[in-house]
Amino acid sequence: MIKSFDRRIVTAATTVALGLVLTQAPASAARFSMVYTCAVPILGDRGVQFDGTLTATPNRPTVGTFTRVDLHVSRLSLRPPVAVTSWTAVAVADVDVAGAQTGTFRLSGSGGPVAAYEPVTGDLAGGWVPRAIGVDRLRLAKVVLKVSTAPFGDVVVPCSPRDPRPVAETLTVFTR
Repeated sequence: MIKSFDRRIVTAATTVALGLVLTQAPASAARFSMVYTCAVPILGDRGVQFDGTLTATPNRPTVGTFTRVDLHVSRLSLRPPVAVTSWTAVAVADVDVAGAQTGTFRLSGSGGPVAAYEPVTGDLAGGWVPRAIGVDRLRLAKVVLKVSTAPFGDVVVPCSPRDPRPVAETLTVFTR
């Protein structure tokens, strides 16, 4: 009876250990910081500091498998002079591949209110399907913010990255 009990414990422990190894975990978040020029209606062009993290899931992407990409904006120094009731954003991230693949994909998201003169923060998500084995470097490109305000209604703020654009995340794509 004790041997049978011991085998069950070993079997259960092995199953749990294999489950932890085989589970597709997200990669650790890659921190980055970059500068954008945003065309703010009435106020004109503004230099904006953008700090965030980019996380890809799974952390070992394979060719032909969807890879989810989450962008957390920890600080966008664009401080609206009036309260924002809600916002939406679309970012296009260039996927630069060392070798076989290049392309773009979209990240999108939305958020709630932002008090006047407070920085915008939030989360965007999207993804892509890698088509080639190798190293991919993800860089953020144009970002368009659409903010809703009581005094001005909907306001569109296009933002372009200044060069050089830093690598926001590096992924190694594997075969299936």
